[in-house]
Amino acid sequence: MSGHDLNYPSELEERVEHRGRALLLRPIRPDDAARHRQFLARVSAEDLRTRFLAAVHELPESDLAHFTRIDYEREMAFIAVAAAGADAGEILGVARACAGPDNTAAEFAVLVRSDLKGQGLGTLLMRKLIRYCRAHGTGELWGSVLSENAAMLHLAETLGFRVRRRELNVVEVVLDLQPQTAA
Repeated sequence: MSGHDLNYPSELEERVEHRGRALLLRPIRPDDAARHRQFLARVSAEDLRTRFLAAVHELPESDLAHFTRIDYEREMAFIAVAAAGADAGEILGVARACAGPDNTAAEFAVLVRSDLKGQGLGTLLMRKLIRYCRAHGTGELWGSVLSENAAMLHLAETLGFRVRRRELNVVEVVLDLQPQTAA
């Protein structure tokens, strides 16, 4: 593939079959901005609200650029792209992590196209993100989930996250990524 950023980690691309569908799991790239906008257009207002913890109508271009032009040293966003069929090339889901400068913790977020929810795509993306963060020495992965978002809380629990804090309508979940050593 030509025309990619020299920093683009193409070694992280992975072809998988999920529920009989060929997918490419790969890091997001700056040239994904238009595809990312199309993806977000197929996410319901309610799903956007639970992902961003606030009502979102349309993301400004600056936010879209922020989501697709990432610093691969400090953050990672894996997208699931349909590899074949009528929707080939379309983004079906995204999972991202953004680490602090010391890499002790990274905040995660995951979003799947609304018509594909409940099919394990979020789990697939999160497992890849967890493997990546673990390999990169990130200490923990954490996220804020609306307490009403039962599906995301269930996914977090399935993946081994524990509840660190509950505040009003938000639950903070955390996954320790590195083996604990005695202090």
